Amino acid sequence: MAAREANTGALEKVSSTDFATGSQLTPEQFEDFMLDVENQSNVLQQARQLTPAAESGEIPRLSVGTELFQSVGEGNSVSLQTVDSTDVSFATTKVSLPFEQTWEASNELIDDPEATIRQLFIRQFGRDLEILASVGDTSTSGFAGIEDGWLTVADNSTSPGTYDHGSASIDKSLFEDMRTAMPDRYKKAQNLVFLASYEQKDAYQEYLTDRSTSGGDAMLMNGDEPTPYGFDIITPLGWPDDRVMLTSMENLLYIVQDPLRVKSTDASERNVLNDIETIYNMLAKIDYQIMEKSGVVTASNIAAP
Repeated sequence: MAAREANTGALEKVSSTDFATGSQLTPEQFEDFMLDVENQSNVLQQARQLTPAAESGEIPRLSVGTELFQSVGEGNSVSLQTVDSTDVSFATTKVSLPFEQTWEASNELIDDPEATIRQLFIRQFGRDLEILASVGDTSTSGFAGIEDGWLTVADNSTSPGTYDHGSASIDKSLFEDMRTAMPDRYKKAQNLVFLASYEQKDAYQEYLTDRSTSGGDAMLMNGDEPTPYGFDIITPLGWPDDRVMLTSMENLLYIVQDPLRVKSTDASERNVLNDIETIYNMLAKIDYQIMEKSGVVTASNIAAP
């Protein structure tokens, strides 16, 4: 069976005994878990995943800052070109994903409580990982303050291109000006995508269908997806309405340290007082990075849809 087939059960190879206190997923279990997490999210499937054994370190990066071809005459020498090989640093943050399983859920409502718990871990882990990639900002508090997401990583760098839409509604000029701001060596790549909220994508589609064009007619009649300049619009969970990003999905990196740990207990005061059958908790360490920050353009001040 293919590794990315539909999730037939999160953590299939993890039995109920693997949820004992202090249990640590084996490399095979961890790989299966992360594949199932990706299956929950089109965004995570397209972004780059890194699963290091260390909490922090350097990600090797090799990029070329300019075209390298040179004309060479007979007996002539060529000049050396600079190659950017600066590594990208990462440092993971510890996160906790707890679940409580009631006695009723174990004995009356759920036929296979262990399988259900595994599905809950998969779905929630993928959902939270994707939303944090969108809204993560350690200068804030609460969930968003856990770790800097891709927008914040880009905003904290001087390399990405930026565009201010001036509080105007989403329209074709937004995508045109973002593409113009992208360096030439990136804008010609066919794997560029726009990242926007689902609501803004829907608003742009409405904007196109209101115009008397063949493209607008095709969307209205056939439900075609809007693809400005031939680039898809990706809609990560939680993406803010006032921001859009243009980059390659392979340029966006999410890091989950290997291994994960799962703990459980059925012997605590809370279990007794609240009739909780089992308390589960998954512990992970995560981070988000951008490999080539100069290959990113962000737009701000887009009017709410």
